[in-house]
Amino acid sequence: MGSIELKNKRILVTGGNGYLGRHLVERLKNEGAQVFIMDKFGEASANTFILDIANLDVVQSAITKIKPEIIFHLAASLNRERSFDRFEATNKVNLIGTQNLLFSLQNTDYQNFIFTSTSEVYGSNIAPFVETQLADAASPYSLTKVFSENFINTFSKTYNKGFTILRLFNFFGKNMSPKFFIPQMINTLRNNEQFEMTKGEQKRDFLYLDDVILAIILAARHPATNEIFNVCSGEAVALKDLVLEIKHKLNSQSEIIFGALPYRDNEVWNMVGNNAKITEKLGFKPQYNLASGIEQMLK
Repeated sequence: MGSIELKNKRILVTGGNGYLGRHLVERLKNEGAQVFIMDKFGEASANTFILDIANLDVVQSAITKIKPEIIFHLAASLNRERSFDRFEATNKVNLIGTQNLLFSLQNTDYQNFIFTSTSEVYGSNIAPFVETQLADAASPYSLTKVFSENFINTFSKTYNKGFTILRLFNFFGKNMSPKFFIPQMINTLRNNEQFEMTKGEQKRDFLYLDDVILAIILAARHPATNEIFNVCSGEAVALKDLVLEIKHKLNSQSEIIFGALPYRDNEVWNMVGNNAKITEKLGFKPQYNLASGIEQMLK
């Protein structure tokens, strides 16, 4: 299959002002694409639509103006909690937002609808996770992602539209919000402050930001085959080992209190993916391993 040229393509990125979105937008502009953004936050401009994706009318109005050829749907409400207290608000953005986007695109002749899902949809499946395993959502947030994946699949097949679902595993990069584990840990260890965490036995599969962007771009360069791909390294690391290694690298005097925090309910102990499919079908080859990605962050 020939590679799709992104230059001059009309490309929409929802959540384009978010952490991942900003980096994707920058990369697409470097490719010469005509990029449009939909986001709840930021400043409106000719190419940036500030709106609530849960409002069908404003989404429809924006799509009519944009007429995108490729859509990257990154906009989401991220909620790691295990309780259902905020489920309605999360579902409104994640599922209703996805529905509104697809309803609005129904009469648009686009090439690919690329959706960023999460590795959390695998839940208690046996790792390393493969795309053929049945989803078993570990949290209300990942449940909304399962709903969205299913909606995209059924809607797209009904209207003969192309889509690609990318299940992103844990990733990290420069200037990432300290709410996330790796940046929070690096900041604390750098300042030689006490770092409290769980016992750290849970294993994770980390990718460096640039490799995540690479995978997302590769999805757009290939014709949509209505498939799901894991975006991961295929390598497992226990959080405890990761923290100790970074403490050593930083020569940090921090005291690490393992077991200070409880594990989450329904914790996924081994969230590691198999990346054979994306490697074979999209030609994905990570440029960084965990160590070299961490080096980039420590610079």
